[in-house]
Amino acid sequence: MVAEALEQGWNDVHSIPLKGEGDFIVLTLSGLIRRARNRRTYRRVRRADGYGPERITVNSVETGNYLGAVAWKWS
Repeated sequence: MVAEALEQGWNDVHSIPLKGEGDFIVLTLSGLIRRARNRRTYRRVRRADGYGPERITVNSVETGNYLGAVAWKWS
């Protein structure tokens, strides 16, 4: 899923915007697409493991819930 998204123009989680850089669209670990923003001033990427690919935690703009983002792009 992540490799296909990167081929379609999505960015990897190592370059995700930081706090204060605005809202963006994320592809979640479950395959959903949501608007989100980063609440951290640094990137803490979780390594790939048996549960999924590399991911980072961001917050949903609509609900405020945490999302496991595997790719992102500007909205």
